[in-house]
Amino acid sequence: MLKLKSNVAISESGFVFDAGTGDSFSLNSTGLEIVQLIQLGKDLQEILEEFSEKYELDSESFERYFYDFVATLKQMNLIEADGED
Repeated sequence: MLKLKSNVAISESGFVFDAGTGDSFSLNSTGLEIVQLIQLGKDLQEILEEFSEKYELDSESFERYFYDFVATLKQMNLIEADGED
C-alpha cells in the first residue's frame, strides 16, 4: 500500500510542499488525481478501475505510467510503501 509521507502537503491546485525538506513541486491534473486516490488509500487496481470509468485508456499503458509516476514520487521522497505497492 502506498502512503504519502506525513510531512507532505498538497493543495487542490496540485502544489506539493514537503515540509521536511522545504522542496515544492507541481502536479498536473492527472498526477493530482492519482495522488488524491493514494491519499484515500486506494491501490493500483482501485485507481485503474476509477480511471477506466472516467477515461478511455489501455490498462497496460496506464499501469506502466502509474508505476513510472510512483517511482518519481519515491525518488522525490514524497511517498513510502507499506509492504507491496
